[in-house]
Amino acid sequence: MKLADISIRRPVLATVMVAVLVVFGLVAYPQIGVDLFPEVEFPIVTVTAVYPGADPETVESRVIDKLEESFSTINGIKTLRSTSAENVGVVFIQFELERKAEQAVQDVRDKVAVAQRQLPPDLEPPVVEKFDVGAAPIMYLAVAGSVPTRELTRIADDVVKQKIQTLQGVGGVELVGAQDREIHVWLDPERLDSYGLAVADVVTALKTQNVEIPGGRLNAPGRELIVKTRGQVRGAQELANIVVTFASGASVRVGDVARVEDGVEEKRSP
Repeated sequence: MKLADISIRRPVLATVMVAVLVVFGLVAYPQIGVDLFPEVEFPIVTVTAVYPGADPETVESRVIDKLEESFSTINGIKTLRSTSAENVGVVFIQFELERKAEQAVQDVRDKVAVAQRQLPPDLEPPVVEKFDVGAAPIMYLAVAGSVPTRELTRIADDVVKQKIQTLQGVGGVELVGAQDREIHVWLDPERLDSYGLAVADVVTALKTQNVEIPGGRLNAPGRELIVKTRGQVRGAQELANIVVTFASGASVRVGDVARVEDGVEEKRSP
């Protein structure tokens, strides 16, 4: 009531006060910041598990179910759901808003470590990530040219991506649709059978002979040298020369039971 009484008795003062508020509002309005992606932190955690060569049913029964069983004991979970696809499974965990995101991520990591003993040994380490609104891509760049796909991928990765990553404010750059170099080994069932070999024999030979491992140290007068065993192949011909086994005193190589070609990755959506 006092403000109303003063405004009635002193109309000029009331008018000046209103004018001052209007002037300050007009001056401050252009300086008000507008953020299209405000910094909001939701307590949502995703766990991605890659199981190479597994079908969706196997991923769900041997991986996702084990993880969900371990996560069910975490306090403050609001929603727990998962999706299983070929070679990969994803678990989405939404916590109550009262939970801090960092603490929620740490709790999930601890449960993943506990469940690791029950997961398949050939499963890739599960990746635990916090949902980040600001991590959504805000710009897409298309790279095209008349060069082969493998060369175009190399240019996009080694040149374009490297330049963009050095710009101030860039959080990350991801290549979509890239096809890196990949050496294909096409096995011939008839040749394998003629030598009495199985697919696992070729796979074992490729894993054990296509590696680079430390070879220890070599002491020389006045210096010490590091030795490395260079056993990793560089091309399709070297891969074809890997010995799988010996039959009748002769070596059976990968090229004897398979066709080896230097190509690119298969076009598949993740």
